[in-house]
Amino acid sequence: MKLIAKIFASWKVLGGLYIGWGIGANDSANIFGTAVATNSVRYRTATILIAVFAILGSILEGPKLYDNVHFQSAEATTSESMALAATFASGTAVLVVTILGIPASTSQAAIGGLMGIAIFSSGFSAVDWNKFGKMVVCWVATPIGGAVIGYLLYGFGDRLFRRLVKNPEKRNTIIRWLLILSGSYGAYSLGANNVVVTTVAYYDAGIFGAPGVYRTALIAASIGGAAIALGALTYSYKVMETVGKKITVLDPLAALLAVFAHSLTLEFFTGLHVPVSSSQAIVGGVIGVGLVKGMAAVSGRQLVRIFLGWLATPLSSAVIAYVLAQLFC
Repeated sequence: MKLIAKIFASWKVLGGLYIGWGIGANDSANIFGTAVATNSVRYRTATILIAVFAILGSILEGPKLYDNVHFQSAEATTSESMALAATFASGTAVLVVTILGIPASTSQAAIGGLMGIAIFSSGFSAVDWNKFGKMVVCWVATPIGGAVIGYLLYGFGDRLFRRLVKNPEKRNTIIRWLLILSGSYGAYSLGANNVVVTTVAYYDAGIFGAPGVYRTALIAASIGGAAIALGALTYSYKVMETVGKKITVLDPLAALLAVFAHSLTLEFFTGLHVPVSSSQAIVGGVIGVGLVKGMAAVSGRQLVRIFLGWLATPLSSAVIAYVLAQLFC
């Protein structure tokens, strides 16, 4: 109890909880957005599954990432106040696009926040612009890759699946359970891979206990996982609606194949050792399955909103972090 009191007495940890909430609220759409939109899975069922499996992933696999991720560049230094500025800026950027119903990359928001405090700390030389340029190329390539894979999967998979399973009711039952299984695994992976973003700065600062100790990492991951779960339970519907309904109209099979396209896209870039956006991968997958029905089936207006949101998220996060660091650090 004393440890818990100590953690929350340091109000600076709220920045990490804020960005954790944003991950749950926004990235839930990558996992169950298409399933909810096609009525294959109920919204409340989806959010409960996300909350449960995100916490499990955070607790079971999240702790091992805490000693492998560092937010300091070679030239920049980061204090607790600067960590708060970065996480608060990232969380605010994600909150705004979530309210607008735009699927955005939390990792890109986090990168923007870290760039902002790095520039404040040591100037523009603290940013590896060559590395950042390569990341931008991958950000552009991710939705394109997802769209190509989604187009090919739905173009061939639709006819094949209908031949193999002729009974429409049986088809929908199979698809529903596959969506539940893939979504639950996706939520587990979300917790395992993204929880470190929420609290690693505070872990390194020693707020949860001595860094390098498993118990300390477990506490950090558990708190971050709870924040992700809360975001999914309280404010995830708007972005799910955008991903599942507003880009194009999906049938249950298209919803499932869009999720597969998303997963294959991430797997491809993982093989190249390049971290990319899950949000951009699912949007690309949805666009791809929609294009099978023709250009008119995809909402150009929604795509413009989404692309502008992707551009604004890291930029606004960097600016907010820099301004906050100037004011309070």
